[in-house]
Amino acid sequence: MDEEILEQLRERYTSGNLIVFAGAGVSAAAGMPTWKQLAEKLRDRARRRSADPAVIDEIQQYISSNQLINALSAARLALGPQDFNWTVDKELDDTGRDVPELARAIAALKPKLKAVLTTNIDRFLERAFQGEWRMVDRPAGDIAMDRCFILKLHGTLRAWDTWVFSRDQYDRAIFGSPLLQDAFGALYRAHSILFVGFGLADDNIDQTLARVRALSGGQPPMHFALLPKGVPPFRRRLLEESGVRLIVYENQAGDHAEVAQVLLGLEPGAAPPPPPHAAAPPQAAAPPRAGARAQQQSSPTLPSSLVKALAASQTSTPSAAAAPRPVRVFFSYASRDEELLARLEAHMTPLRREGLMAPWHSGKIGPGEDTERAIGEQLEAADLVLLLVSASYLASEQGDAQVTRAMERRAAGQAVVVPILLRPCDWETTRFAELQAVPRDKKPVTKWPDEDEALLQVVREIRAVVTKLRPSLR
Repeated sequence: MDEEILEQLRERYTSGNLIVFAGAGVSAAAGMPTWKQLAEKLRDRARRRSADPAVIDEIQQYISSNQLINALSAARLALGPQDFNWTVDKELDDTGRDVPELARAIAALKPKLKAVLTTNIDRFLERAFQGEWRMVDRPAGDIAMDRCFILKLHGTLRAWDTWVFSRDQYDRAIFGSPLLQDAFGALYRAHSILFVGFGLADDNIDQTLARVRALSGGQPPMHFALLPKGVPPFRRRLLEESGVRLIVYENQAGDHAEVAQVLLGLEPGAAPPPPPHAAAPPQAAAPPRAGARAQQQSSPTLPSSLVKALAASQTSTPSAAAAPRPVRVFFSYASRDEELLARLEAHMTPLRREGLMAPWHSGKIGPGEDTERAIGEQLEAADLVLLLVSASYLASEQGDAQVTRAMERRAAGQAVVVPILLRPCDWETTRFAELQAVPRDKKPVTKWPDEDEALLQVVREIRAVVTKLRPSLR
């Protein structure tokens, strides 16, 4: 991380002149769908409702090209406003979900933070601020003079009339509202914005940045963006022309823990985040594991379960520093099994909260990230690979490629591989048939009278594997 840029960010914060702009990644940390995933869910619902195959293809083309506003617009047209709104409301409902640590880290800045902007319609940020900051979904023209508010640019849950998802809604809200344009321009001209949870590569944020460039008159104020490593040159140039300075982090564990570290480090006297390109200090008690070359090239990423304790990190003891890290878990699955994956991940929540495991799957990839690269990096870094086995998974070319690499890493002693039987299929003829599958009686989860009981048995088996693995990890 560039210390000069970090210091400039701290200065903007301590001056009371910083606004956080929270994107979908903030909510995705709690398991909520990103814009891309939401578009995919709406596409699937349209398919189940027997929409015209040409319409489904058009939605998919927009998704593939990251034209997510158009994808959502086409899905709304295919489903109709009522079905579209009902589906979005259900998918983005945060009821019963824990407030993500990143949202709490943003709320921890409330002593000096001016305001929060967000494109999310869920209520995680309001909950993180515990109702102390008011929520605004229809801004007044003088809002730039105000403080301590959460401006929800795309509306809020349950209030369908405030939503901004489709192209006509976006154009009407962003370009057809003089009040919003005035407020938007005043905020961007007079204050520094910190983008958090954005991939900054979809057409939604592109239009926002284009507006920033137009408002700046060629002299944009200084803004900031926290982004995972891998911003290509042209994208970097566009960001810089919008006055955006990049704070790039590694995200090796896949949980974006460094983002919370940077936010919590903005308070004067807080410990700065570790530089991602510094070599990890040697530990005599824990020699490098085979295949851990990627981890040795940069300092280890703190798991999200430890972010809450960041304030205490300045007084951590040597024994605490040498404590085993969480087991990095990679879920390999087919898109048809996303619902079962979500239920399995919910059952594994105690393992994550106890700091025993850091789970990752492709659903955590944010807008604008390189999907193939992210999957490859996470698979290479995984200590434990879980194969979610079904007929759809066995038919998937991507799943087959992941199985091949997982088995290679297992043979080299670099990872443990565990098949989890979700649905009946001919898995006993596969290359991983020799492995002990769970549930142990080889009865797939969907064939149990109570699927939650089956998932509980699976999690107990995984806990045993994680408990055995973790002591050797540093």
